Amino acid sequence: MAKQVLVAIPNKYKGFIDEEISLVKAIYNSNNCDIDFFFVRRPNPKYYIPYDRVLEIKGNIDVDTIIIMDILKPRHFINLYRVLRREIIDRMQLILKIFALHAGSREAQLQIELARLRHELPLIKEAIRYAKLGELHGFLGGGRYGFEKHYTMAKKRMARIRREINELRNIREIRRRNREKLGYPHISIVGYTCAGKTTLFNRLTKQYKPVGPEPFTTLSPKASSLVYNGYKVILIDTVGFIRDIPPEIIEAFYATLEEVVYSDLIINVIDSSRRFNDIRAEIRSTREIFSHIGVHGKPIVYALNKIDLIDSNHIKEIMEFMYGELGIRKEYIVPISAYKGININSLLDTIYSILGYNEE
Repeated sequence: MAKQVLVAIPNKYKGFIDEEISLVKAIYNSNNCDIDFFFVRRPNPKYYIPYDRVLEIKGNIDVDTIIIMDILKPRHFINLYRVLRREIIDRMQLILKIFALHAGSREAQLQIELARLRHELPLIKEAIRYAKLGELHGFLGGGRYGFEKHYTMAKKRMARIRREINELRNIREIRRRNREKLGYPHISIVGYTCAGKTTLFNRLTKQYKPVGPEPFTTLSPKASSLVYNGYKVILIDTVGFIRDIPPEIIEAFYATLEEVVYSDLIINVIDSSRRFNDIRAEIRSTREIFSHIGVHGKPIVYALNKIDLIDSNHIKEIMEFMYGELGIRKEYIVPISAYKGININSLLDTIYSILGYNEE
């Protein structure tokens, strides 16, 4: 019998159900398991999902995993486990599982492990409290003393990871300074996951870095030179964003995201085949992330990607929406297709003009 995964989606994500389900399918492929979902209008203080739904799940022996597309409090995890005795995963853990699939570099692996440990520590502390009361058997595979040992080891491991990440960060800083000494401007490509950032990077640099429909194919920044009209710049591909990115992930991946902070110009790649509401949410979310990591006053060019999937009238409507409602300068919006190579020179002309390279 196929594995059954039940997904609880809070009402705040009701308009973005396709994106939420795509995150689930990145791990639990629909060919290998049955995925069903329901909406949570108001989180239950004790279980997050309504108690009658908890009892319904308990009676359904086919459900192996419950995924809740929100960040759970430790009491939610423990109370659900005590009743259901099934695997409980929240949005943070799911994202980290997806990251782990694509973590090719040592730095990415360490960042993922650090974020996971930070997320688990409050849960372990709560588990210790329940274990002392004798009310939690089998959770995380430990009793009272097992939890306490686990907690101590996690704290020590986090300290070691931070030291190693700092060492890697120093190496990255040296490399960046060496590039800056050459006097070449740095351009970062940012945007939501699956928007086509790496496809654009490959198109501009003539490289063949891995791309795919799965979220977070890129976790470590890639840098390469680009020469256009005799002028050289350094192009950097970065990790993709998602809506409501957990703060622990932003902090853990700061060593990667700081490439954006030090760049001279930013290309924000947007999937033009998405709805207006999605585009609005993505731009606002990206601005919030910029504010969080300290990006201020950088020129941003909006590459309206995947225009080969929509008609010209829709492209015009999106552009009017972006500079009309969102206040983005019209000349900073360039419709492109990174996959088909459409309007790539127009994008480069815009970028080089902003950098001052097209001045007479």
